[in-house]
Amino acid sequence: VSAIDTSGVSFFNDLRLALEKKNIELVLVNPLGEVMEKLQKADEGNDLLRQDSLYLSVGEAVASLSSSLKPAARV
Repeated sequence: VSAIDTSGVSFFNDLRLALEKKNIELVLVNPLGEVMEKLQKADEGNDLLRQDSLYLSVGEAVASLSSSLKPAARV
């Protein structure tokens, strides 16, 4: 995302809450400065832009999140 407006910020927060209910973590990869600023202003509880949910590249995000997954039980 290269730009975001107030509707986008609201949607983003609603999406995060919906995913949390399903035990799915929402992370951001290489967000631009303008997007980060608007999300930070709207992030009253500091829930959206946690340091552990920001990554510089998709590869970094996948590697980090993959290492935190538990292996699936084999049947």
